[in-house]
Amino acid sequence: MVRRGPFAGFVALAVLLSFPAIDARAQSPAADLYVVVLATAANTAQRPATPLPESLRGKSVYWRRVKSGDAVSYQLCLGFFDTRSDAERARQQLAGKFREARVISVRPAERENVVKAQQGARPAPATPAAAQALPAPVIRPAPPAPGAPAPGSAEALMAEGRGAITREDNGAAVRAFARLLALPQNEFTRDAQEFLGLAYERRGDTARARLEYENYLKRYPEGEDSGRVRQRLANLRSTPQSEPLRTAAVQTVGGWRSFSFGSVSQFYYRGNSTIDTQQPSQVTANTLDRTTLSLTDQSALITNVDASTRFVDDTHDNRIVFRDMNTQNFISGQHDVNRLNAAYYEYKYKPGDASARLGRQPGNTGGVLSRFDGAWLGYGLMPALRLNLVGGEPVDYGVTIDSKRRFVGTNVEVGPLNQHWSGNVYFIRQTIDSIIDREATGMELRYFAQQGSFASMVDYDTVFRRINIGTMQGNWLAPWKTAFNVLVDYRMTPSLQTGTATLGEASTSVQMLLNTYSEDELRRRALALTAKSALASVGLTHPISAVWQVGADVHASRISHTDGTNNVPGMPGSGYVYTYTGQIIGIGLFAKRDVSVASVSRITGLGYGGYAARLASRTPFSERWTLDGSVLWYQQSNDNGSTLQRVSPTLRLGYRWGTSMSLEFEAGAESTSTSSATIDEKTRRRFFSIGYRWDF
Repeated sequence: MVRRGPFAGFVALAVLLSFPAIDARAQSPAADLYVVVLATAANTAQRPATPLPESLRGKSVYWRRVKSGDAVSYQLCLGFFDTRSDAERARQQLAGKFREARVISVRPAERENVVKAQQGARPAPATPAAAQALPAPVIRPAPPAPGAPAPGSAEALMAEGRGAITREDNGAAVRAFARLLALPQNEFTRDAQEFLGLAYERRGDTARARLEYENYLKRYPEGEDSGRVRQRLANLRSTPQSEPLRTAAVQTVGGWRSFSFGSVSQFYYRGNSTIDTQQPSQVTANTLDRTTLSLTDQSALITNVDASTRFVDDTHDNRIVFRDMNTQNFISGQHDVNRLNAAYYEYKYKPGDASARLGRQPGNTGGVLSRFDGAWLGYGLMPALRLNLVGGEPVDYGVTIDSKRRFVGTNVEVGPLNQHWSGNVYFIRQTIDSIIDREATGMELRYFAQQGSFASMVDYDTVFRRINIGTMQGNWLAPWKTAFNVLVDYRMTPSLQTGTATLGEASTSVQMLLNTYSEDELRRRALALTAKSALASVGLTHPISAVWQVGADVHASRISHTDGTNNVPGMPGSGYVYTYTGQIIGIGLFAKRDVSVASVSRITGLGYGGYAARLASRTPFSERWTLDGSVLWYQQSNDNGSTLQRVSPTLRLGYRWGTSMSLEFEAGAESTSTSSATIDEKTRRRFFSIGYRWDF
C-alpha cells in the first residue's frame, strides 16, 4: 500500500482535474473496480464534510471531473473496491453522513492515475476507453394518489428531471422541475420541490438551493422526506462556501455527535360564502322568490410542529421524531382537532445494517397501508437484501370504531440490482377483535434508468380472494426528447377489510356483530359496501424551443356501483369519465426564472360534459420574494338541461425573512353559477390565509 503524505490529496486533485472531462452520455464499458461517489459539486472549492470511519482508512479520496453537454461538475470519490458488494458496504457506512452517496464502476486506469498522483507522478492522458456513463441515482417513485387523476404532463416533467439528474445535467433538471412546480397541485409536486433544491445544490447555486428547501419545508412540514430536506438545508447553512478542500486524506472520527432540527408554522384561514337563490314563487307564477344567505364557512388557526433530534457516531444512529398538527376552529359548532402524526424513536446499527423504529410512524410500504402505532424492525442480510418485520395498530383519523385492530407482517427488500431494479415482497395479517380483518400478500417493483422509469404494486387479499390494489406507472424519454408516460391503477375503495361491514350498523363492535352475523356474512356485507376504482392515463410532452414546451394527455376513470346492505343503500357508479388536456409552457417570458402554464381540457361523463381552462404563473422576482398566481375557468352542461359555470382566481405572495423565517399570504375567490328550469343559484366565496414558518 502506498504511504500518503499530507499533500497527497492535493496532488490527486490537481492530476485528475487535468484530464479531459468524462462525458456522461458515453456508454459505460466493462469495468472491474468500484468507487463510492460521496458528493457532487459545481466546483472543487465547495467543501463537503469528509471525515470517514476508521475501517476505511487507507482508501483514496479524490475529485473526478464529469461533463454533461456544456456543463461540468465534480464528484468526490472514495475508492477503490474490487467488488460492488464491498463498495456497497462502504456506502452504507457513510449513508448517515453522505445521503446522496452511490456506487459506480470505473476502469483500472483510474486507480493507476490516482496512485501516480499520490506518488507525485503525472499520469498519462485518459484514453477514450476510460470514458463512462454515470449510473442513475436511486430516486424513489412518486406513487399515484388513490383514485385521483395523474396529470400526464407532470409525470413527463418528473421523468425529464430525474433523467437530467441521472445525467448530471443539473441545468436541465432545474428547468424540468421548475416547469412541474408551475402546474396545478398534483402527486409529483412535493418531490419536484425537493429535487429542484437538489438540482440547484449540485449546480453550485447554494443560495437558490436554500430558498427551494425552505419553500419545501414551508409547504410540507410533515412526512419522512421533510427530515431529509431539513438536514440538507442544515448542511448548506453550516458549510463554509469559500473554504477549500484541505486534503483528500481520510480522517478518523470518534465520539458522539448530536443535532436537532425542525420547524413551527402557524397559518390562519378564513372563508366567507354568499349564496343567492332564485326560484319560481309559490304564490304567483310570474314572480321569483329570491333568497340570499351569507356565512363564514371557515375560520381556523392551524399550527404544525415538526421536530427531530439525532445522536450519532460511527456505529450508532439514534433519532427521535415528533410531528403534530393542531386545528383551532373559531366557528360555533366546529370542534378543535389535534392530530399526532408521528412520535417515534429510531435506532440504526450501521456495521450490522440493523434498525428498529418504535412508536407512531408512517406506513405506505410493505403492505402497511396507513399510519400505525407499533414497531418496524429491519436487518440487512446482504448489501442488496434486507428483511423487515412490522407489527402494531392502524391509526385512522376520522374513523370511529369500537373494535380493536392489530396486524403483523414481514417483507423482504431487494435491490438496488445493477443500479436499476429494486422492490419488495410482503405478507401481512390484520385482525379485528377475534377475526381476520385483512390478510394480504403482494409485491412492489421499481426500475430506473436514464431513458425512463417504471413502478408497480400488486396487493392480493387471501381472505376475500380478490386483488385489493394493482397499479403500474411508467415513463420514457425518447431520443428526440419527447417524454411519454402511462399510468394504470385499480383498487378497492375503501381497501378490503372485514371492518367495513360495521358501516350503518347499530354497533361498531365486530365482536357484537358476530352475535347476529357469521364471519362469512360480515365479509359479504363488507364487499357490498366496497366499490372498485379504475383509472388509466397516457400522455406526452415535447420541448419545441428553449422557451416553449407543449404537452397532451388523455385520462379515463371509473368508480363502480355498490350493492349496499339492508342498513346502507347501494350507490350508483360514476360511469366512465374522460378528460382530454392540452397545454403549453413558457419559461422566462416576463422575468428571469418565471414559469407560465396555459392548459385547456375537455371532460365528458355520464350525463354531462364540460370544458376547463387554467392559466398559472410562478415568478421568483428576487432572492426573497416569490409571486404565484392562477385563474381557473370551468363550464359544465348536463343532459337534463342544467348548466354550471365556475371562475376561481388565486394569488400567493411569499417573503423569506432572514435565513430561517418565511411569511406567506394567499387570497382567492370562487364564483359559481348554476341554472336549471326551476332554479338559478349563484355562490360567491372569498378566502385568504396568512401565516409564518420558522425553521430551526
